[in-house]
Amino acid sequence: MRLLLALLLSMTALNAASIGWQHSYQKALSKAKSEDRPLLVYLYLPNCKTCGYMNDKVFSDRKVIDYLGKNYVAVKLYPDDSGLPAKLRSEMSPVFFFLNAQNAEVIESVMGGKNAEKFLRLLQKSHDGYKAENKK
Repeated sequence: MRLLLALLLSMTALNAASIGWQHSYQKALSKAKSEDRPLLVYLYLPNCKTCGYMNDKVFSDRKVIDYLGKNYVAVKLYPDDSGLPAKLRSEMSPVFFFLNAQNAEVIESVMGGKNAEKFLRLLQKSHDGYKAENKK
């Protein structure tokens, strides 16, 4: 019984420790705009090794999860997703677009993977740019 309880608790902790990825660009953009948060668009391919690294190592890092959850709306899509505007289309992966949700303009774009520490700094830098651009 204790083993079962420990297993259930660890599964709950794993589920709680994940990014709430959106899967529709338009819905994510609307949510980001209404919540006054920047939008992170993550373009990935299933067989991309760097994307796998980002998913396994970076997007499972507690600091990255917490920062993204508090400061961004995040959407995860294929580079050729039909719902993406032309300016966000790419033949490469991973690609990260940081958008000002208020005007759907790209704040910054980054190609390739980063370790958790570098990606967190990138998130912070982009968020600072968003806040400076949208001062009220």
